[in-house]
Amino acid sequence: MGRVELNQAVINRLGSWGAVDDDIRARARRVQAMARGRGPVDRGDYVSSIDTERLEPHGWRVIARDRKSAWIEDGTRPHIIRPRTAGALWWPGAAHPVAMVRHPGTQATNNLAEALELAARGTTHT
Repeated sequence: MGRVELNQAVINRLGSWGAVDDDIRARARRVQAMARGRGPVDRGDYVSSIDTERLEPHGWRVIARDRKSAWIEDGTRPHIIRPRTAGALWWPGAAHPVAMVRHPGTQATNNLAEALELAARGTTHT
């Protein structure tokens, strides 16, 4: 999926009307609820960080504030994981400590963009 970019300069020139702003806020909250409902279940911090934010002088956006949000939304390329402080990596279930791990990368979820698209179509699922 592509990114959605809004021309804030044009929006700013339109001015703000109470009823319009209320409607935009309600739409942003619908996108927020949809994104939270569609977020990866094993990423609780990410899902709970999805919020709406007021754009001054008018407008609203849906944002994920968790530090891992970009990795979850956009995915990661394959990469090597090395220990930061210890001499080796180890986790419960590992056969033995290892010096590095070749991570295969993660697939992008595009959760926020998909939630926006679904909300725009008035649907609740793909």
